Amino acid sequence: MKLSFLYVTEPNCKVYFEENQVIMDDGKGLLTKLPIEILEGIVLIGNANLTTGCQRELLKRGISVTFLASNGQYYGRLESTRHVNILVQRKQFRLGDDEAFILAFAQKIISAKVHNQVVIARRLNRERKNNKIQQVIEDMLKLYKKIPQTSELNQVLGYEGSCAKLYFEALSQAIIPSFAFKGRNKMPPRDPFNSLLSFGYTLLMYEVYSAITNKGLHPYAGLIHKDHHGHPALASDLMEEWRAVLIDSLVLKLLNNEEFTVEDFDHDEQTGGVYLSRNASKKFLKEYEKKIRIKSNYLDGNNTMSFKKAIQYQVNSLTKMIDQRDLDCYQPIYIR
Repeated sequence: MKLSFLYVTEPNCKVYFEENQVIMDDGKGLLTKLPIEILEGIVLIGNANLTTGCQRELLKRGISVTFLASNGQYYGRLESTRHVNILVQRKQFRLGDDEAFILAFAQKIISAKVHNQVVIARRLNRERKNNKIQQVIEDMLKLYKKIPQTSELNQVLGYEGSCAKLYFEALSQAIIPSFAFKGRNKMPPRDPFNSLLSFGYTLLMYEVYSAITNKGLHPYAGLIHKDHHGHPALASDLMEEWRAVLIDSLVLKLLNNEEFTVEDFDHDEQTGGVYLSRNASKKFLKEYEKKIRIKSNYLDGNNTMSFKKAIQYQVNSLTKMIDQRDLDCYQPIYIR
């Protein structure tokens, strides 16, 4: 059975439960119906209204709801606690204090992240033959080789930061002129490229978050990223290997193929932020859903699985790694 996420973007839309279906009423006579058996989660974007009866049914079935502002800002989640596994969470907390183990885990994750960034940069430069991009790739590879030799977590994160700066320099050379940017910026994003990245990363964050909570782990108890109030650090940890694979590659394709125009973005004069318009958000959500349902054999050479399933596969591997305290249980994704 193919499970689905329901994204609700219509303002003042009513979402309710009736006859074993989740029904979305846009207030203009259009009803969208989805059998609750195939529903994996709901993402409410903007001012939608989720009825109490529907909330109760979703909680009974362990279906989570994520609340986002129209600009992609995260508000919170509605989720059942029936999946919580306190025994594995205790192991998770203890493992977070094992500095040697966490260093080795970080080296694995960050090495995969940098590798995937280099692959994306190489793909972009196949036809362009841009000398600046090629130089960035060579500089990143030098840093990549140093990551396994580090003796402290801060060193690993320092190399990650340096590679990220170089990587976005390469991407800035590969984007079409109408979407030119000068590096990564956020909170708020100040150009269309960063706006799409931020929105995509938010969607990815709560894809990973849902997979983590479904396995009973604690999404806020990170292993690599430091604990911060209100920040799901473990979800951030697992996102790292996926950012370039899923979001960066998608954003580059959409913009370079001119599937979005500058008119698809709204500018907030007060904050300087740049955000997708409501209609453009719908279009991006469809493209995101198509992307995460693409199948590959990157994680298991003998079997193909969608990227969505691959994220769940990785969380299963992480749970096993924590439970057995065995680093070999977890192998990050390396694209080719």
